[in-house]
Amino acid sequence: MQEDIDLSSITIEYMKKEDIDEVLKIEHASFSTPWSREMFFCELTDHPFSYLYVAKDEKKKILGYICYWLVFDEMNILNLAVDERYRQSGIGSSLLRFVLEDGADKGAQNVILEVRCSNIAALELYEKFGFRQVAVRKNYYDNPDEDALMMALEDISAYRRKERCLKVG
Repeated sequence: MQEDIDLSSITIEYMKKEDIDEVLKIEHASFSTPWSREMFFCELTDHPFSYLYVAKDEKKKILGYICYWLVFDEMNILNLAVDERYRQSGIGSSLLRFVLEDGADKGAQNVILEVRCSNIAALELYEKFGFRQVAVRKNYYDNPDEDALMMALEDISAYRRKERCLKVG
C-alpha cells in the first residue's frame, strides 16, 4: 500500500553508520542481489570518492537513499532505492535532483549509471532527468540474469540550466 508523503517535509542528509540498518531493509525489499552491511559500511568509511545520502521524513524515518562515486569529473550513480510504501511519490526524483546538484558542485561534468532493462520506473525517472542510453552491458545482473542499460547524462551544466529555467518559468 502506497502512503502519502509531503515532499516539503523531507530532508536529505549524508548517510551515517547508524542509518545502515534502516537502509538495508529498503535495499533488501528493492533488489534481488542486495548490497550487504559491509558494502554500505565500506562505502561510508573506506572510499574518499563515495557519497551516500538518505531522505528522511519529519520523524527521521528513512524513506530512500542514493549512493554515488565521484572520480575526477565523472559521477557514477551506484544505487538508488525508495521504501516501497513511498514509491511514485517524488522521493526518488528528490534524491536524484539533490545528488546531481551535489555532484556538480563538487566538479562533476557528466553522470553514468547502470539499470536493469526491466526496471521501467527507474528508466522513466532517469529519462525524465535527461539521461539517455549509451550502451548495453550483457548479462550484467544475476538473480535473474539480465542485461543492464548503461545510461549517461553527458552535461550536468545543461541539466542545471534547464532546472533553473523550470524554476523561473
